[in-house]
Amino acid sequence: MTTSTDVIVVGGGINGASIAFNLAKRGLKVALIEKDFIAAGPTGRSSAIIRQHYSNEVTARMALRSLRIFQNFDDVVGGDPDFHQTGFLLAARPEDVEQLKANVALQQSVGINTRLVSPEEAKELEPHLSIEGIAAAAYEPESGYADPAATATAYARRARDLGATLRLGTRVLSLQVEKGRVTGVVTDKGTFGAGAVVVAAGPWSPLITETIGIRLPIKASRHQVAVYRRPAEFERHMVYAGFADEIYIRPETGHLMLVGSIEPEEAENEVPNPDNFNERVDFDVVAEFSERVARRYPVMERGTSAGGWASLYDITPDWHHILGALPGVEGLYCAAGGSGHGFKLGPAVGEMMADLIINGEKPDADINMFNFRRFVEGESVSGKYEYSIVG
Repeated sequence: MTTSTDVIVVGGGINGASIAFNLAKRGLKVALIEKDFIAAGPTGRSSAIIRQHYSNEVTARMALRSLRIFQNFDDVVGGDPDFHQTGFLLAARPEDVEQLKANVALQQSVGINTRLVSPEEAKELEPHLSIEGIAAAAYEPESGYADPAATATAYARRARDLGATLRLGTRVLSLQVEKGRVTGVVTDKGTFGAGAVVVAAGPWSPLITETIGIRLPIKASRHQVAVYRRPAEFERHMVYAGFADEIYIRPETGHLMLVGSIEPEEAENEVPNPDNFNERVDFDVVAEFSERVARRYPVMERGTSAGGWASLYDITPDWHHILGALPGVEGLYCAAGGSGHGFKLGPAVGEMMADLIINGEKPDADINMFNFRRFVEGESVSGKYEYSIVG
């Protein structure tokens, strides 16, 4: 067993790669272990929407910090995440307007460039949009989307440039603990030692921690994304989400758009084994989403289906991350349970986890809100919307 690594990070998605980069940047000797390749799991299949609309101050600040990193990625990290600043529009029904106003005010208070717009102004911003059923909307001109695989790969490459070791095609089978302290991991390629281990393996995280008796309240949930080809006259659009439609929509290159659900029932699509699930989009989902899209963008009545896929969310009971030290085992950390928020918050998560690992817990740190203990102590993070995926 090798013991020369300061920190092992398990998982090559956005969270693991971002954490590995931030630790290596600050001088630690890091090994990133991934069972397949970088962004092979949910990160690579993420819709990769970058928006800042959250209903609590901590996640709003995290979203803003992440946006600033995406906007200045080559200077802060190095490489190109292929960030597209399209703008983001969140449309509300009459019963959601007061909460929307409160959330916009909160976001403005932390420096987010957002404002409330009327249905008529939303139509001016998005000419192909039908405003039927929309009472108001929140508009973020700086938001957009990125390339998820390019982003995670850039983080991993820069971590390697800074001295980190990338062990790809290496599956972690169990954690190793001695006298109450983590000492490393057992993999299908051998045993590797470290002074600390970060489990950042998304929906696989509970399988890893259960090897030492820690049961994370994370379940894998199947999330489908349908792809449509826009007609020639529909040249461009921003990222859109709507409570009445219960979908999100984002543009894609090649005159395409990606569509996914924001329905609360998404959590019910539980997958017992994240290594074995239906990765194809269902025909009835393609048909249903196409009807919703055409109601909101009537020009899409002339659009065509271009397939789609299914991926996984790693969902916690309150739809927020588990970030921080795990109880009972010194040196063991978790960064999982992103619940569909993982990609857009990944840059901030990497910085926060690195600070925690290097400097220890601070009583006033934002990361404390996401600690594992909240599920034992009944202090779950509360969202203001019934649509938990919105935040």
